Amino acid sequence: MRLAFFSDIHGNLEALQAVLEDMEKRGIDRCYCLGDLVGYGPQPEEVVGKIRELGIPTIMGNYDDAIGFEKESCGCAYNPGRETRVGDESIKWSIANTSDTSKEYLRRLPHTIEFEDEGVSFLLVHGSPLEHLLEYVKPTTPPERLERLLEKAGSDVVVNGHTHLPMVRWIKGKLLFNDGSVGRPKDGDWRACYLLVDVNRGSLSYEFLRVEYDRKATIEKIAKAGLPAELSVVLALGEGYDMGSTGESNSMEFTL
Repeated sequence: MRLAFFSDIHGNLEALQAVLEDMEKRGIDRCYCLGDLVGYGPQPEEVVGKIRELGIPTIMGNYDDAIGFEKESCGCAYNPGRETRVGDESIKWSIANTSDTSKEYLRRLPHTIEFEDEGVSFLLVHGSPLEHLLEYVKPTTPPERLERLLEKAGSDVVVNGHTHLPMVRWIKGKLLFNDGSVGRPKDGDWRACYLLVDVNRGSLSYEFLRVEYDRKATIEKIAKAGLPAELSVVLALGEGYDMGSTGESNSMEFTL
C-alpha cells in the first residue's frame, strides 16, 4: 500500500497542485491531508475547494480552526512584534477572503484520523496526540516527551504537521513523522514537501519528497492581495533551519 501525507498548504495553490501532480505520477493508493489549508497564502478559497473536490481525508489544523471560527489568533508561538502583526494580518485577510461554505467545511474537520493498513496502525494529528492543534513536536523535543506522546497515541505510527519541519523519530518500536510543509517550508528548502510511505505486511519504508512549483506566481499573488511582504520572503528563502537535527533521511525501511 502506497500512502502519501501532506499538510500546511497555507493558501499556496501552486504548491498544492504541484504536489498532487507528483503524487499522481508515483501511483499513490491513498493520500491524507494533516491540516492548515489556509492562512498566510493568497488563495485560501481555492485550496479548500481543491481538497473538497478531490475528497481527500483531512484533519483540522490550528489555522483551519482560526479561519473557520473567525478567531483573532491561531494560537501560534509568534515572536512579539512584527511577526505577531504579520500573523494577525494574515488571519484577518484569510477570514475576509474565505467563503462561508469553506469556513463551514473547515469547522467540521476532525482533529484526528486513525486507520490500519497491512498490519500497521496509524494516527494522524496536526499538532500532537495530547494537544491536537497547537503542540510543536520538533527535532529538539525531548525523548521523554516523545515517549509520552506515542504512549498516548497507542498506534504504531504517528504522523503530524504544524512545525513545517520534515522529521522522523524512532522511539521504543514506534515511529513519529512530521510530513513537512507543502506551501510554507521552514527548513531552508523552498520546495513543497510531503511524505511517501509504503506499507507491506508490517514493514514500512518512507521517503520525504520535494517538489518544485511556480514560486513567482504565488509571490505575485501575495503582492497583488496586499498581504505583508514578509510572506513572500519566507517562500523565496524557505526560512533557514539547521537540517542536521531533524532525523530526515531520503529513504529508510522499518519493520513494526
